[in-house]
Amino acid sequence: MSLRAARTLTLTLFFSLLLSAYASLELMDSVLVVDLSGVINVAASELVKEGLEEARRINAKAIVLLLNTHGGMLDATFEIIRLIERSSIPIITYVCPAGATAWSAGTFIVLSSHVAAMAPFSIIGSASPRRYPTGEPETDLKVINALVKFLVQRAKVHGRNETMAAKFVTENLNVGAEEAKKHNVVEVVASTVEELLDAADGLEARTIEGKVIVRTKGAALRYFEPSVRVRVLRVISDPMIAYLLFTLGVYGVVFGFLTAGYEGEVIGAILLILGLIGLGFHVDLFTIALLAFGAVLVLAEMREPGFGFLGSAGIACLGIGTLLLLRLDPSRWLISPEWYQALLMTMAAAVAMLTAFSAFVTYKAIKAKRKRPTILQIVGGIGLTLDEIGPGKEGFIRFHGEHWKARSNVIIKPGRKVRIIAMEGLTLIVEPLEEG
Repeated sequence: MSLRAARTLTLTLFFSLLLSAYASLELMDSVLVVDLSGVINVAASELVKEGLEEARRINAKAIVLLLNTHGGMLDATFEIIRLIERSSIPIITYVCPAGATAWSAGTFIVLSSHVAAMAPFSIIGSASPRRYPTGEPETDLKVINALVKFLVQRAKVHGRNETMAAKFVTENLNVGAEEAKKHNVVEVVASTVEELLDAADGLEARTIEGKVIVRTKGAALRYFEPSVRVRVLRVISDPMIAYLLFTLGVYGVVFGFLTAGYEGEVIGAILLILGLIGLGFHVDLFTIALLAFGAVLVLAEMREPGFGFLGSAGIACLGIGTLLLLRLDPSRWLISPEWYQALLMTMAAAVAMLTAFSAFVTYKAIKAKRKRPTILQIVGGIGLTLDEIGPGKEGFIRFHGEHWKARSNVIIKPGRKVRIIAMEGLTLIVEPLEEG
């Protein structure tokens, strides 16, 4: 066998082994792991939504939500619980690593999960509501009683301790992992995810399709990577960053109205919209508003090119808006998924073309502004007579593509080349150019 044939055979066998390994990995039972640590906000709910879609795509046997949080927004918490309750795939919430906490919103998510698990020395509790964003304790009994009943019912659905569920809200009760398992608040205490999968195997869980048996032993772990959209949302929806953006946006708009120019209003409006998105106020609507504002800025730059500020701000709006629009929920807008996909592709293509074109226009405008101005040298230049000119008889000549009024001390017929020898106001003094 020749050396070339041997190399070809070796490469063929190598790629065949790779394909076989990939195929066996696809056929293997898998569990999707989603890291939900951090503040429970709109980005967290979007992360869970993406994780559920990925789990359905790979036909995962279960989803493990890694939880380590001090709490978060009530609306986002309810959205995550709604996603859990509508899932046909068992969802295991795991408070980890050792010493982690699932306070407030985290406790609601744990007790609402199909399977609840904790790492040693981890804590859940302190679920009494507080006013957002001041942090003051909520004293309205209407709100407190509603939350108590909500959490008790979730505990009842999954066969957990209803009394302790109520005390988490009314008394800010806190319990550790071993105590939580002892009092039937959680089902599993495990040190690692692998240990959790072995311990959860065979447990009964109540999903939207009824009671199912969890089958996780020996399953392959797949760690979910969120999309760029969710990563951007996680940054701007951090409470400190969101309020900073919102505050700077308000001050920017006010400062812009009190000063000359439009830079303050534009920057303030962008920061204000991003702050509202980060705070969870109708993400989809404000994303579309951000795109519309970006388009207006780009069109304004194209109409009256300036220093490129409007175009640059418009490009920034279009870019950020496109990233945030990539996961617009069709069910919220009562449209079919097929029509939504076509709409999304069309909008993305239009935004991409508009962004590219506006970037080109802005680049040209900035380049033109940086170009040194050309000073036209008039005296000594050569022009062409358009009219007959002479002593006391003015006419027009063409000079550098422009028509100039001119006169001469001698008669010069139309169509003759002349040299400019002086300039009086806006009238040029010329003489005939010698032939040759």
